[in-house]
Amino acid sequence: MKTIALYARVSSKQQAQQATIGSQTNALRERAAADGHRVLPGDLYVDDGFSGATLIRPALERLRDRIAEGAIDIVYVHDPDRLARRYAYQMLLLEEFAAHGTSVVFLQGPSTNTAEDALLVQVQGMIAEYERAKITERCRRGKLHRARQGAVNPMSGAPYGYLYVRKSETEPARYDVLLPEAKIVRRIYNELVHKQKSIGEIMRGLNADGIPTRRGAPRWDRTTVWGILRNPAYMGQAAYGKTEVAERGRLLRPIRGRARIPRRSKSTYRDKPPEQWIHIRVPAIVLPEVFAAAHDQLERNQRLSRRNGRGERYLLQGLVVCGRCGYAYYGKTVSKSAAKGGRRYAYYRCVGTDAFRFAGGRVCTNGQVRSDQLDDYVWESVRHVLEDPDRVIQEWTRRSASDRGQDERRAQRDEAANVLASHERSHKRLLDAYEAGALELKELTERSERLRPRIRRAREELNMAEERLTETVTLRAVSGRLEDFAARVRHGLERLPWHERRQLIRTLVARVEIDDEGATVVFRVPSTASSPEPDGDQSGSSADGPASGIHLRERRGVADAGEHLPARGARRVV
Repeated sequence: MKTIALYARVSSKQQAQQATIGSQTNALRERAAADGHRVLPGDLYVDDGFSGATLIRPALERLRDRIAEGAIDIVYVHDPDRLARRYAYQMLLLEEFAAHGTSVVFLQGPSTNTAEDALLVQVQGMIAEYERAKITERCRRGKLHRARQGAVNPMSGAPYGYLYVRKSETEPARYDVLLPEAKIVRRIYNELVHKQKSIGEIMRGLNADGIPTRRGAPRWDRTTVWGILRNPAYMGQAAYGKTEVAERGRLLRPIRGRARIPRRSKSTYRDKPPEQWIHIRVPAIVLPEVFAAAHDQLERNQRLSRRNGRGERYLLQGLVVCGRCGYAYYGKTVSKSAAKGGRRYAYYRCVGTDAFRFAGGRVCTNGQVRSDQLDDYVWESVRHVLEDPDRVIQEWTRRSASDRGQDERRAQRDEAANVLASHERSHKRLLDAYEAGALELKELTERSERLRPRIRRAREELNMAEERLTETVTLRAVSGRLEDFAARVRHGLERLPWHERRQLIRTLVARVEIDDEGATVVFRVPSTASSPEPDGDQSGSSADGPASGIHLRERRGVADAGEHLPARGARRVV
């Protein structure tokens, strides 16, 4: 009695749910029974949702292992493209099976008993591979064309907060806002931007309130919250083409203590640059300036995250930067031998001064700074700002009352976006004209060279307009935190523990710049020299020059490590 095996495959979960796999197995059972074979449960090998363009399939791997052991005489397959979609893979499998004495029976094809039948199988394999490549390319170009036209159809689904409505005979596909989920989305953005909470704190708050996820899971994770905060669809610009399929890298060494599990070939993706995304207009849940502020806060949290350093060892860890080369300063404690029996101290050192980090040696000659002296100076500067927290609240009140100024900034942002879109459309029309043969390459190059500076200037103006809108949201977030600390200021900041001082500095200070002239503390609050203007202008002025209206800078001379700081007063520059 011969042993048999039935192999069936579908390339998508949708086909598996539509009983396509069931029709294959039923036909295979009937053919095997007609040939006088008894089909046992262990004789069925099924790959649900695995592409035929790869050989890494769980059921196929088991089948090949059994054939290599000589345990199977006949394999029943519905047609050659179910075995593999590529001609080379079909030939490889058929030769491998034949080498172990296993014959293959196709229900919709030849039996491969003669040379003519073998040739027909090869021709069918090449046609199947061609059809697969043609279908894939047509789907890709079709989705890309619809996305460029602004259609939501290529998205195929909607993120948390939206409902994806499929297209009908009268209306195209669209996003509808789900009010209960949209409320949670706004809460997440509000807690990050205005309350300055971390992703972990936001996640724990959602879990504590028992809010379910889109799939009904009782608990949220950091990845889900991070994805909501990074998705541009919530500001009304859904992005298509954010990722692309990449070939899975070869595993050079198996993971110790873990069995190798076959994976799908298309499960590896890599992110594409944001400038290559295609944006599709959808209903907005949060304002664009709030989304931009959330993006900035995420970058700040990532830079200041405690896991990026070796614990909370320094008060200004992650905040000190070099004003000459732009590299960060890191904290370092002197060794016992360098201390020479004296008191061991720490200092902040520029990364660019480490010769071992760069092939050509050090790239910066900026000096290192005693950590205790710089910490004391920054803390005194923070205390000076906190002694008058009302000025930040008054600044926020003034900006909130200046509705005309906000409307003008929104109008400027919209006008800059329209100008940029107009220039980009002009550039696209030039490319279309060249592809159609209406323009020569020389003329296309000349016109494109004249258009590129306009596109660059329009993009810079749009970025500046968006930054001006974001200032108000950032200032409101900082002023909210200052209200919480106002009571502690009145009772004395000297009693604050080290960790609370560190958290307070990281909330108020954007960065500390070190250059030849000294240390500059850049706060995330407006300067005291800023004063409201009658026309609603948000820029202030000081004795040293025009103010930025968002950052306060205080400068003081600093000394190298091991030297005392010269006793001179701090002067404020903006």
